[in-house]
Amino acid sequence: MKRELRVDPTNNDIIIFARERAARPLDKVKQNISEENHNEEEYKEDCPFCSGNEEKTSESVEEICINDKWIAKSIKNKYPIVDMESEEIYGIHEVIIENFRHNANFFNMTEEEFKIMFKLYINRYKYLSREKGIEYVNLFKNFLRSSGASLMHSHAQIIALSMIPPEVQKELVIAHDYYGWEKTNLYEDILSEEREYKKRIIYSGTRFLALIPSASKNPTEVRIIFDKGVKFEDLDENDIEELSYSFKNIFKNYEEMFGIIPFNICVHSHPLGIETKKYFNLHIHIFPRKFNYGGFELSTSMYVSSFPPEEIAEKMRIKEK
Repeated sequence: MKRELRVDPTNNDIIIFARERAARPLDKVKQNISEENHNEEEYKEDCPFCSGNEEKTSESVEEICINDKWIAKSIKNKYPIVDMESEEIYGIHEVIIENFRHNANFFNMTEEEFKIMFKLYINRYKYLSREKGIEYVNLFKNFLRSSGASLMHSHAQIIALSMIPPEVQKELVIAHDYYGWEKTNLYEDILSEEREYKKRIIYSGTRFLALIPSASKNPTEVRIIFDKGVKFEDLDENDIEELSYSFKNIFKNYEEMFGIIPFNICVHSHPLGIETKKYFNLHIHIFPRKFNYGGFELSTSMYVSSFPPEEIAEKMRIKEK
């Protein structure tokens, strides 16, 4: 089969499509039972994030409560990547405990639980954006040890930074250059092309599209791209409702395809203090950790995919609400 070369237009990642490599023989390996066993109890005595174990964590900075009991909360990270003491790079690092239940995860949470989670995400983002000297607020999630999570209780992390991270800076430069050359917004052009093509879209929201990118270093990535001008801190009730419905069904479909697997989520939002709305759009990367990068990828920064995005999209498509 003829090889195809594609480039992710948002970050210039180079993807080689080699479909027949999916048929390579693989040794059978044991599942990591300790990671895959998630049918645990609602409360664990030794888990610092469980409701009832508040003495094991730092103080809460915000809680969402129902009937005087917290459902989700954000706390100061006891082991922060950054703090406000350094001059070279400084910031604030919080852990967002997305659910009081120890056995909650994105594969079994309800839409209502996702709504509460997104409201807390947005509240913390707004608060940290107002801190002096902060240039970027980074929101991300690791699920399971092999994706970088140190604790199994469902949580995300949010870090206010005194600099724009290089990966986001690269996306900004590419989008800015595209705007200079084409006099149009790169992300709006992508959205327009995807709406016309249709085969890679998995869900259409009022102000965003969830899609399988035409080229991605992770062939099963779902990318959620918002319309021009939409900022993370300005997401409204309708956005939260549609995101919650999308997330519930994205992870339902992932589980049907792969089972419960590790994943990472990265929110790429607008930097603070500079105006980027005309050429850069808010977007969310959802990266299942189904495939590992090998020596070729690490030595060349080129990525190999054996799965056409249209086929993944067909399996991931969500019914309109």
